[in-house]
Amino acid sequence: MVGKDGSIIERLKEMLEEYIKKTEPEYYPPVENLLDLIYEHYTENNPVEKNTDAGKTAKAKEKKLEEWLRGLDGMDRLVDDYVGDKIPLWEKIMDRQGAVCCAWEKTAFEEGLKVGIRLMMEVYSL
Repeated sequence: MVGKDGSIIERLKEMLEEYIKKTEPEYYPPVENLLDLIYEHYTENNPVEKNTDAGKTAKAKEKKLEEWLRGLDGMDRLVDDYVGDKIPLWEKIMDRQGAVCCAWEKTAFEEGLKVGIRLMMEVYSL
C-alpha cells in the first residue's frame, strides 16, 4: 500500500534500520564482527584439508614436519601446554605452527571477502 508518507516497503526498511541500531548482535560462536562469523561458519563447514588439493598437500607437509620434529633429539621433553598439562615439545611446536597458519588463513579469507565486496560495489556503482 502506498500512502502519503511513502510505501510500506520504505516503512519496513525504516523499522528494520531502527531495530538494528537499537539491538546488540549476539553471534554464536562469540565473535567480534560479521567477517569473523562468516569465517568461522565457512571453515567449519568446508574443511580445507578435505576439500582442496592445496589443503591436502598442506596436510601432507604438516605430517612430514611432525615426523621430522619427532625425530629430533629432545622433542619428547615434556613442557606445559595452554592449560597447565604436560605435552611433548614437538606437539607444542606443532600447535603453535598451526595457530600461525590459521591466523594467516583467516586474514586471507577476510581480506578476500573485502576485495570481493569492493569489486561488487564498483561493478554496481554503489
